[in-house]
Amino acid sequence: MSITTASHSFWMKSEKFSLAIKYILAPVLFFILYAFFSSAHAACAVTGTTNGTYTYTAATINSDATITYTGTIRCTNVGTTAQISQYMCMKTVFTGATTANNSVTLPYTVTATVGGAGSTTTNQTSNVWYGPVTTVAPNNIISYSVSIKVPARSGSLTAYPIGTYTGSVQLFWDMQANSSSVCEGNSGGGWDSGNTTITANYVVPSLCQLDSTSNVDFGNINDIGTTSRDYTAQGVVNTTCNNSTPYSIYLGDGNNRIVGGFRRMTNGSSQYIPYQLYKDSNYSTVWDATGGVTTVGGSGGVSKTGSGTAQSTNVYGKIPQGTAISTTPGNYSDTIVVTVTY
Repeated sequence: MSITTASHSFWMKSEKFSLAIKYILAPVLFFILYAFFSSAHAACAVTGTTNGTYTYTAATINSDATITYTGTIRCTNVGTTAQISQYMCMKTVFTGATTANNSVTLPYTVTATVGGAGSTTTNQTSNVWYGPVTTVAPNNIISYSVSIKVPARSGSLTAYPIGTYTGSVQLFWDMQANSSSVCEGNSGGGWDSGNTTITANYVVPSLCQLDSTSNVDFGNINDIGTTSRDYTAQGVVNTTCNNSTPYSIYLGDGNNRIVGGFRRMTNGSSQYIPYQLYKDSNYSTVWDATGGVTTVGGSGGVSKTGSGTAQSTNVYGKIPQGTAISTTPGNYSDTIVVTVTY
């Protein structure tokens, strides 16, 4: 009896031990299977440009500034071979305003297309799905193109503050096999969907622009041979420079050789009327290019600091009393080169 009982007891222990092994193996097998199937759904890989920089110049500050990004998207389902679904939808998500410098932001618009879905000619509306269209994907590789544009300024001139302005766009895509008329949108997902972030940097360096000038018009001179009084006139140089940008305005000597410390107007036939241009209404400091025009603060120029808006600087012209002038009647003129250095 004792031997039989021992044998029976041993059998029961073996049964329990066998069950314990089964309970342990079951979750291990489940984990292995889950790991296998989850690794089969690879994410879409993006190859191409997703970050760009546009640096303004004095020549382009009033023009459209566009950065275009292109690349490819490769999605896999099971294995490593690129695959696609029949239809394609896409959208972009963006704010339409860059980061700020001195409380100033730059507006921007977005055009985009992915695998044939989207719009390359019409501005995108943020967070709106475009499509579906039949997926265009040579070799099952999808192409994308995104353009971010800061439009040219309109209206009065305003110089953007110096700095880097950054705009970003999230690009989403979703392929689908079931619907050629309705985008699955946010309810989609899976191996054939994904997104990437595209960043645009717009750099505004120190900039100045010469907006316009006006003539220094002395009017009619009724004297013959010698001026009987002072003849004076004013002109204006209009400039626009970034806020806090130092700059200098220089005036050239004119088209005719300076004689006796005076610029000269001519009627085109070797007849002259001397005159001079000054920085101040007291006609005490000549305005010219003394010291050169390549540096800010030269002694011959007028130096200022930009405000970010248009600035006007008066030019004071004078023909002093007692000046010897031509006795030949006619129209006398000279051309002055204006240089803005910053």
